[in-house]
Order: sequence, then C-alpha cells, then structure tokens
Amino acid sequence: MDIETIKRYSLIEIVLLAVFMMGLLIAALIVKRRANVVLSDPVSVPGSGLSVSMPANPGWEQTSAWQYEESESSMTLIAQYRSPGRGGIEVRWRYVLSTPQGSAQDLLKQRAIDTGAAISNVDTVSGAHPMTYAEMFSGAAEKVEKFYLGVMRLDYNRSIELLVKSSGMNNFYEETIFKSLAASIQYQVPRQLADGHALMATFLQSQSQPREKAAFPDEAFLIKDALTGATLGYYAATHSLDDGDEQTLRRSHIRQLQYRHLTLDSSLWFHPSTTDYRWKTELRFPGTKEAQVYEIEADPDGVITETSNVREPRTFAGGSFFLPEPLLPELARCFLQNDSSAVVVDVLGFQGQLVPVLLEKISPEEAKAKSGDTDSVVRMVYLHTRGSFEELLFDRSQNLQGRFEQLPRQSGRIWEAVSMDDLRQMFQMPEETSACGPAVYPDISGQSAIAAQERDFSLVGSSISLKI
Repeated sequence: MDIETIKRYSLIEIVLLAVFMMGLLIAALIVKRRANVVLSDPVSVPGSGLSVSMPANPGWEQTSAWQYEESESSMTLIAQYRSPGRGGIEVRWRYVLSTPQGSAQDLLKQRAIDTGAAISNVDTVSGAHPMTYAEMFSGAAEKVEKFYLGVMRLDYNRSIELLVKSSGMNNFYEETIFKSLAASIQYQVPRQLADGHALMATFLQSQSQPREKAAFPDEAFLIKDALTGATLGYYAATHSLDDGDEQTLRRSHIRQLQYRHLTLDSSLWFHPSTTDYRWKTELRFPGTKEAQVYEIEADPDGVITETSNVREPRTFAGGSFFLPEPLLPELARCFLQNDSSAVVVDVLGFQGQLVPVLLEKISPEEAKAKSGDTDSVVRMVYLHTRGSFEELLFDRSQNLQGRFEQLPRQSGRIWEAVSMDDLRQMFQMPEETSACGPAVYPDISGQSAIAAQERDFSLVGSSISLKI
C-alpha cells in the first residue's frame, strides 16, 4: 500500500471521527437543553408563608392560581407539557391543610397505598427546605407508569406535596424537573398563622369559663342585594347553654333562607374546654325531594368525621382545631380585643370544607357598607377562593350591626341586623327547634316563601351564600 492510499484512508477516518464527535456534541447539547429547567417566578399559597415555582420552558401551560379541592381539603397548582407523538409531563403541587400524623416517609407510604402504587426508592432533595421523595410505579404489568412524589411537612399540621409524572417521555428529564422544582420551595413560618393559633387558644379559653347565660348574643339579619336593595332572604342564629353529661355545652341553632334557592337548618353543639363538637345541617333546594344532610363530629384530638346522605363518609386528620363557621363573628369580637392587625385561622364549613380565613381590622371608612354607628370593622377573607370576603360591622359596645358579603362574580349582599321578634313575625318562623337529637326540623320553605312571592322579592345570584 503506497503512501497516497494511506493518506486517503487516514483522512476518511479523521472525517468520520469528526462527524462522530460532532454528533456526540449535538446530542449533548440537546440533552443539556432539555435538562435545563427554566423556573417561573415563585407562586405563593395565600396565608401560608409558602411559595413554589413551575416549569417555564416553552410549551408549558399552568393554572393561573391555586385551586381549592374540597374533597381533599387542599389547594393545587398544575402545569402540563404536551409533545405531539411523544407524550407529555404533568406537574402537580398540592398544599394540604390537614395532614395525618407521621414522618414524610410514612406519608409517602400512605399515598402509595391510596394510589395503588409501589415505592421503588426513597431519597431527599437537599436545600434550604429538604423534600423527601419516592420513585413510584403504578399500573398493570403491560403498562407500568413511573412517577415521582415528594412530601414536606410544614407547621400547624400542613404539608406540601409535589407530583411529577410523564407518559412516553425520557425519565431522566422527569427526574430533573422534579428535583429542580423541589429545590425551588421557599418557606417561612407565617406570622399571621401563628397569631391566628394564639388567638384561637385565647378564644377557646375564654369560652371554657363557667357561665350562667348564653355565651353569644342571638343574631337576626335581613339579607339584601347591595345594589338594588331587594330582600333576598334572612339569617337567624340563636345561642344557648345546655347541660351535658359532664359539662355545659354551647349550642347554636342557625336558619337561613334564600328565596327560590335554598333553606338551611343547622344545629351545633360545642365543648369549648375539650374543643370537640357535633354539628348537623340540612340543606334544601327547590325542585328536590330530599334534603342534603351533613353530620360532622370533631373529637378532642381534632379528628373530624363527616357523614352525609349525598356522598361517602370522610375523615380529616387531627392535630389542628378548625372553628365551625357560625362561630366566626364571636372569634371576630375576640380579635378586636387582640393586638394583632391580621391573623389567619382554620375554619370548617357547613358541608365539611376545611379552609383558611384571614381576619384583618379595617377602618369604617374602608368598609363596603356604611353606618354612622360603626366603631370597628373586621374583614374576613376566604383564602381558598379569590374574590370571596365578608365584613362585620360593630358598634362601640361590639354589637354586630350588620355584615357585607361578597362572593365571586356576584353582586354584594348586605346583612341588615334586625330583632329576632321582628324576623319571626316577618317570615312566620316557627319556635326554636334543634337539628340535633330527636327534635324535628322546622319547615322554613313554606309560608315564608309564599309571603316572599306576595311581596315580589327577587333573587340576585344563584350560588349558596355561604363562603365555604
């Protein structure tokens, strides 16, 4: 073989090697580009002290804000990426308001059981706020799905979860996204939530003192449209003391009517010294034959059990006290005597919804509803949904003069305080009965609704007036 032939073959080998190296470089650049996760600006959970990021690479779409999930008592933030013919990736943050006891690994094991998945490996993403995570597999043998799930416990019985799951895409990219997002967690103990727990402890302590009369004054309101002044219905709450087997119980009985929309009858029995309670509510909607019935029991450990005739029973973890919603005005009175300007408290709704509520003191001039006798105002912002708040107007003696209620995408409502006697006469309300125990429910949808039609009342808005 002559020198020219040797040179020719050597040149070919060099060219092939260069092409190979160029291919490796391009492949490395593609992998690096795909592995480079661009993060969005931090998205905060209202009132939590927590914020997280989402993937911001081209092609990603996400929900505009945290969404409340009643069935899970949690708030979620979701992002998705879809590549035609190649599959996609889903990212789901989940902020849990009531977390079961146990370590992060215990929670991961329980989540694996709940989702029917098997845990392959458990590890920790290091950083300022380490997250314990597991590599999991689910599905049948012919179609096994792999995903990553991480958990981090927070203060006050809360936690944050991160799920990253792909279909038909590179598992390396999936893991890279998970670790990048887990490292993006920013958290500090929220001062307003800490102050809210301190306020709740003070309130419960004050209600545990022996009393000779009902702890709370009765409440009676006409509900009116803020723009037209049309009467929409009423709200009535009576409070009393009942002697139980071992201690005096705080009893609240609530009736609410919204013309041509719903009637509500609810009784709450409350043990302030042990913080357990029993609560039963009936909701009736026009055109339905059967009322929706919700029964809620909370034991001294904070475990909440909810049963209903319209869905499966639910149990929420203990460790944190959720105040029944009808007692919010009484907590607001306690808040007015507190040095804090704003606090976050945990509240339980009539239908078993667990939500955080921000209480803040505002001036009468800032309030949506005006009254010359108003001395102080407490605004209650329901943090699980945007645009939902209520303002409580108190006079100098902390008597509740009225309320302003704002629901998302609806006109405001004014709750005008009236005497209980006037309300009974106006709506032909029956005498006090209880929804708990053997007592029967009063029918508050009959004569009062007929009287409403005769007075040509109109209804503005169509959703239940309760915020939660």
